[in-house]
Amino acid sequence: MEREENEETGDNTFAGGATNVVQASRIFGGVRLTSGEAMPVPRQLPRAPTCFTDRADAMEKLSEIAATENGIAVVSGPPGVGKSALAVFWAHLMKKQYPDGQLYVDLRGYDRRAPLRPEEVLRGFLYSLNASVTRISDELDAMCALFRSLLDGKRLLLVADNANNAGQVRPLLPPSATCFTIVTSRSRLGSLVAVDGAMPIPVMPLETDQAVRLFARLSGHTDTEGSARLVLSCGRLPLTIRIAAQQVSGTADLAELLEELKGDQALAAFATPDQGTEVRAVFSWSYQTLSPSTARAFRLLAFHAGPHFSLEAAAALVGVPVPEARRVLRALEAVNMLEEIERRRYRYHDLLRDYARERALEEETAAGTAAAVRRELSYYLSMVDAADRVLAPERMHVPIPTTERAGERPFDNPAAALAWCDSELSSLVPAVDQAYQMGFDEFAWKLPVALVYFLRLRQHHHHRLQLSATAVQAARRAGDSPGEAWSLICLGGAESDLGRHEEAIGYFAEASRLSGEIGDLHWQSVSAYNLGWSSRLLGRTAEAKAYQYRALAIQRECGDRRSESITLTELGALALDLGDSGQAYDDYLSALDASRETADLYTEGKCLHGLGDVCRALKRFGEALEWYEQAVEIRQQVGDLLGYACSLFEVARLHVESGRSTAARQLLDIAIGVLDDIQDPFSRQVRDYRDANTG
Repeated sequence: MEREENEETGDNTFAGGATNVVQASRIFGGVRLTSGEAMPVPRQLPRAPTCFTDRADAMEKLSEIAATENGIAVVSGPPGVGKSALAVFWAHLMKKQYPDGQLYVDLRGYDRRAPLRPEEVLRGFLYSLNASVTRISDELDAMCALFRSLLDGKRLLLVADNANNAGQVRPLLPPSATCFTIVTSRSRLGSLVAVDGAMPIPVMPLETDQAVRLFARLSGHTDTEGSARLVLSCGRLPLTIRIAAQQVSGTADLAELLEELKGDQALAAFATPDQGTEVRAVFSWSYQTLSPSTARAFRLLAFHAGPHFSLEAAAALVGVPVPEARRVLRALEAVNMLEEIERRRYRYHDLLRDYARERALEEETAAGTAAAVRRELSYYLSMVDAADRVLAPERMHVPIPTTERAGERPFDNPAAALAWCDSELSSLVPAVDQAYQMGFDEFAWKLPVALVYFLRLRQHHHHRLQLSATAVQAARRAGDSPGEAWSLICLGGAESDLGRHEEAIGYFAEASRLSGEIGDLHWQSVSAYNLGWSSRLLGRTAEAKAYQYRALAIQRECGDRRSESITLTELGALALDLGDSGQAYDDYLSALDASRETADLYTEGKCLHGLGDVCRALKRFGEALEWYEQAVEIRQQVGDLLGYACSLFEVARLHVESGRSTAARQLLDIAIGVLDDIQDPFSRQVRDYRDANTG
């Protein structure tokens, strides 16, 4: 059965029509019976939500815990996710199983008002259980003892809503094995779980389809696509979905609200006249309970540019050691103001992030937030530089102060460096734009340049194009001509890898002109090499050859063996295109020697594959197979995914031609999987070849 879920307000009233609910701690006021009359069984549950989205898993878990002796369930989750609605709805369904009554209290753990003390709550409960006024002490221990005595042997359900900490709840726990307690909290109440045996039930935002149906039932809108966009902007929280539905119910324009929700306007769009359900107020109740250092971290972390962040990035941004950052993040996670999405990685709920930014703008100085962002950018640059030095140790690296370099060697091998870059890419890309927008030009050009080798290995051509374009603008604005030339070459390389070779030549020519003006021989040779590379891909063989010999002469003059090996691979490819297999073989062998001398594994893989191509052209198939197999090993080791797939394809082709179709198909399947992962169009050609040649 599908129902619509009510939101929780955090106030003393229960949202969704329970406007006159009386707290357990206040239930004695005005409703006491005269002496001698029997006190009715307490039925204190707020009105059940009239619309509820069936949380089947959580409901089943509650039932399982209720079946245990003296069970305790801790329903936790972020503000507005529907914890109270879940607890009260389940309690109403099951109340017949608790004939001795149901006690309810809103503990106000995250309210504008002070949280209720256990003494206040127990006093109300004792009156509800018809305890004699003369027996109710002001001492907490005495009240706890009386409460336990009155409940002994009874079947009673207790709902302690909106608890701030375990200390608020522990004195309220019934002693009877037949009682059941539900606690709701934004915190996971770990000590209640560890010490008292409570069972955790985390509640997450609704699934998108459930959220859309909830919005449609509340608002009457039938635009499924627009509703999906809106509920995603709402974070799929019942609280914010309800507020949004109120904003667009009837004839209101859904498109207008979607426009309001763009950028940082989400919280403003959810403003309502009722302070009890206004999102800022709901979030503020959690925020006000944070320690000063944790609140500061909550504010500053909102300036992280990506969708989620690592523990180490958080430490840099906040400006504290990693162990302290870990404590702070755990504190924020414990009250559901952050979510740990995987080990040592965290994220905000979108609306909480907006709220954190608002708090930062109110409470932090512009200089303070700029310093925080700069610390994180410095951390990222040091780590990207460290990764680049492992992936391509002989490559020229961006100049950064020694003090900004990563401390102890963070990556033991290329695989570790690639894994870090993979995990951080979603943060690094927006961090570059953030650096440029804030005027941190040194970071805005150095980060993309340091990332280029990784981006090419992983075939992230569009990221490379975007970041390189930003790098050019930043270096130019900073007046850094060598940085601009380097960035122009990166931009041209991205254009060429996307097949836009004419555009690439324009950028390479601009880099050549600029490096000539400043007398930088290194960038002159690199520009010439890239002009030759793009010219070959456009079929301009003679022009390409002239550029490569120009580059080779400069490299030999400068003693740049790594660049020389790269240029020799291009000369080998040109010779092979021209049908001069002997010259191609010599060029590739010379390139292989230079690449091994300089420990350039990426170029070594190209050389090995090129030697395989030459031997295939010479019909020396056994030798070709050996070269290709070596290329497969090196390219897999270095993480050159496209190169790895191409070398696998050539090995498979030789297997097909020698009648080993089963082995060939296995290799082709691996190649197709890799190419599909990087979304390279070569995948179609490999798949067609497999289907046509391996049965």
